[in-house]
Amino acid sequence: MLKRLFIALLLFFALTSASAQDGVSEAMREQLLAIQQQVIERRELDLLAEAPLTFPSRGELNAFLKRRFLEDYPPQQLEIDLVFLRALDLFPSGLDLEAALRDFWLTWIGGYYNIIDGSINIVVRAEDGALDALTIPQQVIYAHEIVHALQDQHFDLERIIDDANKDGNRDRRLAIHALFEGDANYIMIDFLRRLSAADPDAVNRAYAAVREAGSEPEIPPVIIEAIEFPYRQGYLFIVELIAALGWEGVNRALRDNPPQTTEQIYHPQRYLAGEGAIPVSLPDHGEIVGVEWRRAYDGPVGEFFLRQHLGVYLAEFQADDLASGWGGDRMRVFINETDDQLIWVLYQKWDSPHEAGEFARGYQHLLERRYRQVSADGRCWVAETTHCLAQVGEEETRISAAPRVEQALALLALGD
Repeated sequence: MLKRLFIALLLFFALTSASAQDGVSEAMREQLLAIQQQVIERRELDLLAEAPLTFPSRGELNAFLKRRFLEDYPPQQLEIDLVFLRALDLFPSGLDLEAALRDFWLTWIGGYYNIIDGSINIVVRAEDGALDALTIPQQVIYAHEIVHALQDQHFDLERIIDDANKDGNRDRRLAIHALFEGDANYIMIDFLRRLSAADPDAVNRAYAAVREAGSEPEIPPVIIEAIEFPYRQGYLFIVELIAALGWEGVNRALRDNPPQTTEQIYHPQRYLAGEGAIPVSLPDHGEIVGVEWRRAYDGPVGEFFLRQHLGVYLAEFQADDLASGWGGDRMRVFINETDDQLIWVLYQKWDSPHEAGEFARGYQHLLERRYRQVSADGRCWVAETTHCLAQVGEEETRISAAPRVEQALALLALGD
């Protein structure tokens, strides 16, 4: 499941080629060969087999997305993600996530690599007409997707994606996605720089036209950030990996040593040092929560989603600073089917006592901004729900949210 293609998305969706072009013009063929050669030389990997080029239309892509969304992203998975995002204050109620995502993809997807048949697909609009040659944006997309073809042929992307998806760990999946897309983006940016050096005005005009043609769909900021993260932060990760180990370091990561956390993507030196997530376990909260509450999520938050949660109430630099000492965590979310309320608890480990203390103080500031009432013990903030915070030991913090103060405090205390 979710293993057949690479596109600019938070999730992997299984696309097959919507349409194919019987042939390409001689001018386009020369373009393709020239781009392939540049990518092969820069990436230091040979293309072992032809990667056929196809051109699905926007209409075909839309029909395909409607048809395949439920197959690759079933309602139960959608519910888990929505509950997780709601608990972290990252998703408003009442928004149709499926429709918002499809609108976003239709606006901004330029191309994708299909693992099933090894093809590269460049999405075209009806107004583009017959293509005698690739436009500048299409050339850049093609360079990006050629890297995915190289990754697939040399390292077996289906195997790597299966491994990334095996345990439902969204933080790990996002980190591995950043490895793939960072690699492809590194080469793509290098290719774009060469185009810009040759004709900067043509490149500027081409991308100005793309921006004018697009529109920003209504979608929560966290989804935009999660879509951009593998490309932006993954690129920076690859820069550091190449500086330390060269392309063999990237190849080794793809072959048998992928990053395990978004912390490693934000801080490549921790990946290079082999610093993984600190294990965190949660006790059974069933008696505190009660039988009317169903467990809806149980897993990590990770540095990426922690930054997003903090950024709802704090400045970006504050959120980044507080999250940078992340060592490991585990979150559990319960939902009441009657009134759709949530109860959640998050246990966190930090890299040092200093970072644990900094986070506790910073999160207290966050709660003071969000709420206006504080309980007598100074650990809980009360409004439409109760939010409690505690530092447990030198390197652990705990956060909980529940309808009643005594519930929220009991969730923090369990396991002491």
